[in-house]
Amino acid sequence: MTQQEPVIEQVPFGSHFDYPADRPPPPYERERRELLARYGRFAQERDHVITSYLIRPSSATDQLVVELFDATNSQLVVTCATLQRAGAAGVWYSIGTLADLARFLPSPTRNILVLPAEPSSDLDGLCAIRSITPVWPVDGTDTFTSHQDQARRSEPLFYPNGEPSL
Repeated sequence: MTQQEPVIEQVPFGSHFDYPADRPPPPYERERRELLARYGRFAQERDHVITSYLIRPSSATDQLVVELFDATNSQLVVTCATLQRAGAAGVWYSIGTLADLARFLPSPTRNILVLPAEPSSDLDGLCAIRSITPVWPVDGTDTFTSHQDQARRSEPLFYPNGEPSL
């Protein structure tokens, strides 16, 4: 038996999502979608090329949806509207979604988990061992940050010839 390749279709960002359109979304899903839209605007305002993908794995009947892929930085982005780990909408579910979708995207792809607020050090550690970068909005704005961004901003400037005199 020959292995078939998955069918991967690129679609415009925001044109297709993995939820039923015929019924109102629960509050968690509304919050997750808003977080996704905010992060999408954040990336687009920085001239990043973002897109979405529909993926049908070989011999599968269901379709996977990559809601946001930042082609400029080769980043797979998944949003989670809670900092809770367990449950159908929790961080564990989002980490599993990243792992599942990343299999079909070109390597190297960075995995980004957009959260509603800064994660605890324990949750940050969980993401780190799974090679996931958590990001979150800054003070309710449409600007996002991560611990990596914060570390870069707080590092002292390096002057190869010593500090300049004032």
